[in-house]
Amino acid sequence: MTSNNTPPPAPGLGIWANLGIWIAFGAAFGVLVGVVVGGFFDNLAYGVALGSSIGPGLGITAWAVFIAPRRNARRDS
Repeated sequence: MTSNNTPPPAPGLGIWANLGIWIAFGAAFGVLVGVVVGGFFDNLAYGVALGSSIGPGLGITAWAVFIAPRRNARRDS
């Protein structure tokens, strides 16, 4: 027996609710910042490695701070 009483998914968030998108943007931002930082220290490989390792973490953090609370609030209401 099935029930049709399940709530619909949170509206209005679209693609931005996807954690993978935030990780990808964080990685891209990290590489970009890494290129700039690497240029300052005359070591491009170091900058890119540093940026690509920190960037996905920044994306996850941004998702957890800005998107996850909105998703949970809309789901609970």
